[in-house]
Amino acid sequence: MSKGLGIGVFVVGLLGLGWWAHGHDAPRIEHQVQGLAEAVVAGSVHGVTAAVSGRDIHLSGIANGQAEADALMAQLRALDARRKVTSEMTVLETISPFTFGATRDGAGMGATGHIPTEALRADLAGTLGDSAAGLTLAAGAPDGWADLAKAGLGALGALDTGQLRLSDNQLDLTGEAAGPDEAAAVDAALAALPQGNVTKSITLLDDGTPAAWTLDYSASNGATASGKLPKGLDLAAIAKAMGLSAISGEVKQAMMGEMGDLGMFAAIKDVMGQIETLKLTATPEAQRLDIGVQGGVDTGPLQEALSAKLPGMGVTLSTVTATGENGQRRTNAATGADERFMGGYWLAVPQIDLGLQGCQSAADAVLANATINFVTGSDALDGSAIRVVNDLAAILARCAEDAGLRAVIGGHTDNVGDATANLGLSQRRATAVRREMLLRGVPGSALKAVGFGDALPIADNSTDDGRAKNRRTTIQWSE
Repeated sequence: MSKGLGIGVFVVGLLGLGWWAHGHDAPRIEHQVQGLAEAVVAGSVHGVTAAVSGRDIHLSGIANGQAEADALMAQLRALDARRKVTSEMTVLETISPFTFGATRDGAGMGATGHIPTEALRADLAGTLGDSAAGLTLAAGAPDGWADLAKAGLGALGALDTGQLRLSDNQLDLTGEAAGPDEAAAVDAALAALPQGNVTKSITLLDDGTPAAWTLDYSASNGATASGKLPKGLDLAAIAKAMGLSAISGEVKQAMMGEMGDLGMFAAIKDVMGQIETLKLTATPEAQRLDIGVQGGVDTGPLQEALSAKLPGMGVTLSTVTATGENGQRRTNAATGADERFMGGYWLAVPQIDLGLQGCQSAADAVLANATINFVTGSDALDGSAIRVVNDLAAILARCAEDAGLRAVIGGHTDNVGDATANLGLSQRRATAVRREMLLRGVPGSALKAVGFGDALPIADNSTDDGRAKNRRTTIQWSE
């Protein structure tokens, strides 16, 4: 209680005593004692009440520590008008140091510790939620404590995660801020507090620079990323969108700016099985996609399809030379397929029935869907033949090595021109196909090249369509 309040009460008491001595009126005396008692308790922190019966005073309510309780009792007992003073006040424990703690995480904000008044508890309930009810009402908070608590909670609310500790008039704040704007909000919340009463340690999750990153992929080694990803994107989500099991690398995560879009990765997913290498470069100014494919892939339609799916992105396709040694195996990072290096190409190891019938069916299926084309009148393979040759090589290698089968590579022509010339051309073409198989690692001992000329037609040579069907390559397996 203040010294001035005590003197005032004493003066009022003397006046009251004079009035009592003069009036000898019991009801008026009780009323006067009530007024004197109420004047004494008016300055109590938690609103102690004084009830008067006759000249007896009875106190109830909450005293803000033993010091306040003793001061109230002493001032009331100093009143000459009273007869006796009794109390059933609840005396709050005095806490020293007066402590309070709060945390912020993904679930929100919570607090533990002490609170000096119920009014402040109600004021903070909107910020702290249910945890405000768990704070212990106690005495001992120094002057200005409530201002420190409110400002500290305001700063904590600007963080993604953080911890606040208030001990007497010393506030300590640690945590993570999304970016510079959030860190500035923390400083603004604490600006009015005395500098010596605050310590803080804030980590920026985002330094405010724009997202810029690269993604490198190879079918042999998978994908790795570096740089700073756009807001909302992470490597796991990008890998899933691309159909990859994972993407390695150390990246930062943007916490501000525009949300990243997984749409372009979903567009790439459809063609990942054809891609040997890929490099994505993404900056605030532009995004660029450089894709490398093995020989035999028609880059024109592929680039056209990607450009349509990725408008505004620079997409470049080129043919790359795969590296490896004949017979070497790998698992394709995009498809999960078992592949074998054969003559400069990684070819999927076919899953076929390795018996005579299964191998024959597999070879026939390839040649039914595509033709090994040659330059007209020559045994030089046309560029479009590479894909067919690769598909056949994968089958021939498996059936020769794993099943011990032998194959005759047959060359066939139509009947246009000299029969002897056609026979020679068919032999050279069969030999050319065999040579391509050897380059891809198919055992030469399992392969024989035979030219049949126009002797075994399968269609009418009198029509263009029939002659085209007769110009063909065949594979005939034997044990």
